Amino acid sequence: MKKILYPILALIVFTLMQTIAGVAIYAVAVIKDPDLLKKVAQTGDQSMLESAVGSNALAWGVILGGIATVAIIALLKMIDWNTVFDFKMINWKAGALAILGAILCIFVLDILEEIIDLPNLLEDQFTDMSNSFIGAISIGIIGPIIEEFVFREGVLGYMLRSGVNKWVAIIASALAFGLIHINPAQVPFAAAIGIIFGIIYYKTGNIVIPCLLHILNNSVAVWQMYSLGDAAKDFSLVEEMGSWSYIGIPIGTIGMTLLIQFWRTHQTPSYYQEQNEQVIA
Repeated sequence: MKKILYPILALIVFTLMQTIAGVAIYAVAVIKDPDLLKKVAQTGDQSMLESAVGSNALAWGVILGGIATVAIIALLKMIDWNTVFDFKMINWKAGALAILGAILCIFVLDILEEIIDLPNLLEDQFTDMSNSFIGAISIGIIGPIIEEFVFREGVLGYMLRSGVNKWVAIIASALAFGLIHINPAQVPFAAAIGIIFGIIYYKTGNIVIPCLLHILNNSVAVWQMYSLGDAAKDFSLVEEMGSWSYIGIPIGTIGMTLLIQFWRTHQTPSYYQEQNEQVIA
């Protein structure tokens, strides 16, 4: 029962810690300006509340909430500290295939994200945070590491080590990773990336490569928002590429081929349960 309950508990803790951190920073803003909520109610301008909080405070909320979550799942013994950052477990020749394949697939997902064009409810918040040092660090580096600890090592790793079928564990953790983002523009694509990272985690047994890829992905987004400023909201990769956007199909095919080859050549860690070694046709 623990192999299902603990991962669910980890997701609840992650959500709860982020919520508590968010409430705390807004509470501080209200304490500093007791009339703040009254002003927002009178004007109907929600941006006043966000401006009062500030991007640095939001960034610290993300960081502290994430650290608290990692600490709690560590207490639940959902993290294998002996393997979580063990570079020696990785066959880097095969790992290079995973890195390149993942980058190509994520590039195609970025194109699809623009084409589908779901509402981006957090775009202004991310742009503001990218313009401060601590905000950029929280989105580009600390946030990705925390999420890999929680979703790959904590949720996925714990299920795999508990004997849950590998595909059930990978897909379930990826769906949770997508849904936890809440923002419609991120949910389906975060879930797809979660599957890619989950496959890599399963084969390598740790979060080294997923962390590197996650940091790279988020850092590129931070750099884009920082360098373009408000213009980042109107930036379109599809428009910039023009007719070249059609190369997304062969690029995606190459990326998936590289990931399949990585799957075939990288040896799975021996400590996973025997049922996770079964090949599903």
